[in-house]
Amino acid sequence: MDDGQCYYNETIAFFYNRSQKYLATEWNAVSKLVMGLGITVCIFIMLANLLVMVAIYINRRFHFPIYYLMANLAAADFFAGLAYFYLMFNTGPNTRRLTVSTWLLRQGLIDTSLTASVANLLAIAIERHITVFRMQLHTRMSNRRVVVVIVIIWTMSIIMGAIPSVGWNCICAIDTCSNMAPLYSNSYLGFWAIFNLVTFVVMVVLYAHIFMYVRQRTMRMSRHSSGQRRNRDTMMSLLKTVVIVLGAFIVCWTPGLVLLLLDVVCSNCNVLTYEKFFLLLAEFNSAMNPIIYSYRDKEMSITFKQILCCQRQENVNGTAEGSDRSASSINHTVLSGPHHNDHSVV
Repeated sequence: MDDGQCYYNETIAFFYNRSQKYLATEWNAVSKLVMGLGITVCIFIMLANLLVMVAIYINRRFHFPIYYLMANLAAADFFAGLAYFYLMFNTGPNTRRLTVSTWLLRQGLIDTSLTASVANLLAIAIERHITVFRMQLHTRMSNRRVVVVIVIIWTMSIIMGAIPSVGWNCICAIDTCSNMAPLYSNSYLGFWAIFNLVTFVVMVVLYAHIFMYVRQRTMRMSRHSSGQRRNRDTMMSLLKTVVIVLGAFIVCWTPGLVLLLLDVVCSNCNVLTYEKFFLLLAEFNSAMNPIIYSYRDKEMSITFKQILCCQRQENVNGTAEGSDRSASSINHTVLSGPHHNDHSVV
């Protein structure tokens, strides 16, 4: 039974012992190897997503709302790399040296990065839903509105990450502590996991609605000109790219979120056995998007090579024409056609 006592002055070992979560006392060969690999992955995550942000900044073909949101998603993944980097230096035996405040900071950084990624993916899904149903390649959203959306995303993410630090934890209700996150209350973990899983479902429904609409529309477009079909294919290629990004995110994060729910509702489930594996899976997701962009988007791939080889960015009209796996390489053609005022693609 809770006695109303708060344990802010207790050690981290106190909370881990109560939750029966293993807390290492010294570094062994395996833990050192894991830390080394983790730090390497974190560095790759930060550099790769920095590359995406720079590419979108320097290439004028990417100066549209969808790409600004994709750049913000890269910023969220870059932040995730920083969060995991901080985690790597404060895990294993080093966890014992953390105070209650620094432990909450460590977890809060990861929560903030996940919330930012989810919010960005939701914003991209809504943007694609609007553009496809208006049969446009890009929305008319002004840069100011995009900035407002980005500010809202990060404000909400910081708030979500800070909630446990400002009170929604188990420090004053010790019997409600989670096994996986020994200073988090089960109620918060349940809320956080369900919130993200419901958001995943909403995004899947949005994209399913988009594809159903496009399929029906395509069946009525068989007699349209080749130019209109090419523009439609461009829109679909970009749509498929963001769906692949969303799919990778859901595959990497859903197991961990389900594990959190099991930790809350199933006292007999041995969730700690799988915790580290699912955390590693979630970490790898932050490195996937740059790889997806390189494969799916020829223009993005070309821009990456120019940056890495320190080549001067080609004029927007001088870039070689794209292929059928490029969503952005014919944006200029689409937008400079006779219907450029409404960005129409049909």
